Amino acid sequence: MMIDDNDSLDRKNWDEIKIDGWFTALIPPDWEVEDDNEVVIFDPDGFGELTISLIATKSRRGRKKEKAFGVISGWAEELGFLDNSEITMFKRSRALLIASAEFTVDEPEGELAYWRIFPVIGEKIALDISYSCPVEDRDREEAVIEAIIDSIRLIEPKEEPLTQGQRS
Repeated sequence: MMIDDNDSLDRKNWDEIKIDGWFTALIPPDWEVEDDNEVVIFDPDGFGELTISLIATKSRRGRKKEKAFGVISGWAEELGFLDNSEITMFKRSRALLIASAEFTVDEPEGELAYWRIFPVIGEKIALDISYSCPVEDRDREEAVIEAIIDSIRLIEPKEEPLTQGQRS
């Protein structure tokens, strides 16, 4: 799904996916999902891919920013990007904090790659989300990627109702 400045993103026809039973997200109907150890979302005719991993966290109140910074710092170290990257708040709600950081990295093959990291931090569970593509294509899927990230919702675990004879 190519988006230009004149197009608007209408997510009402997008497909809902579940991520490890804890989160939902909306994706364009022509995008594909591979779900092995990580969830990988991509446009078969596109430029990059969004990779999502579930991580456990015990975030005390007011500590979500620290957790987000930890995820981004881990990526910076892994990518060999040791400069301080600017971390921005992408979205904040009562249940989730979503931050964002961008990196341009020299790949071993001599190509430049663009990486954008989105830690999605809840109280007990979090997502480590990365998007990567060739640096020259970094803006081509940006609106769609941001719309997917913006659609992420935490699924509230439902307690099983007590049946007759059970005690709480």
